[in-house]
Amino acid sequence: MERRYFQTSVGKISFLERKGENPVIFLHGLGGTGNSWIKLQGYLDEKLGLYFLDLLGHGRSSKPEIEYAISVQETALSDFISGMGFEKFSLVGNSYGGWISLRFAVDFSQPEKIVLEDSAGINRTFGELNAEERDFLVERILLSNRMNEGHVIRSIVANNADPKWKLKEYELRSLKCKSLILWGEKDPVIPKENGLRLKELIPNSIYIEIKGQGHVPHVNSPEQVGKIINDFLIS
Repeated sequence: MERRYFQTSVGKISFLERKGENPVIFLHGLGGTGNSWIKLQGYLDEKLGLYFLDLLGHGRSSKPEIEYAISVQETALSDFISGMGFEKFSLVGNSYGGWISLRFAVDFSQPEKIVLEDSAGINRTFGELNAEERDFLVERILLSNRMNEGHVIRSIVANNADPKWKLKEYELRSLKCKSLILWGEKDPVIPKENGLRLKELIPNSIYIEIKGQGHVPHVNSPEQVGKIINDFLIS
């Protein structure tokens, strides 16, 4: 895959690209990078154009001194999609990336298909924990990747605690795109009950549980997850 950069109105986005007829944009979780999806590429049909983004404030993307609300990530994603000339596209999001994908589908434009892997968006956020628990988790995220910066992670955690960014029932019921919900059976971060609730609220959605897996099944079980995503995207 080739690393490229795209200048959005809120900062430069770094991404890995494998060109194909049908663009699929992958969004990682909080504190991660687009590289986390690399193991999937061998299980995804060559007709699929793959775009593994580093979200704003992550990886090799810009880390401006701004308030990192969900709306900022939506703007960067919208600029990227329009700038790349994608008229039709699909979204795949893990955790924080799934939350951004859902908000984008509600606030901007619904993708053809959406894959939500252990997605945030309706769960209790880190920012809603007590100060000691919150600070401990922030430090763990900062230590997990040398490219993470404190002002970014702390801003995201603080802003995510604002209930206005969470998906409302009526918003989820309004989704008309084909939706696949993947969940690690043993996810300790966002328990599977959240995935089952999304299945209940998103019309005609499919729910698949990944046995024995935690919060990032695509990292620890790439073959299984890759084949499931591929079958969904090319069907």
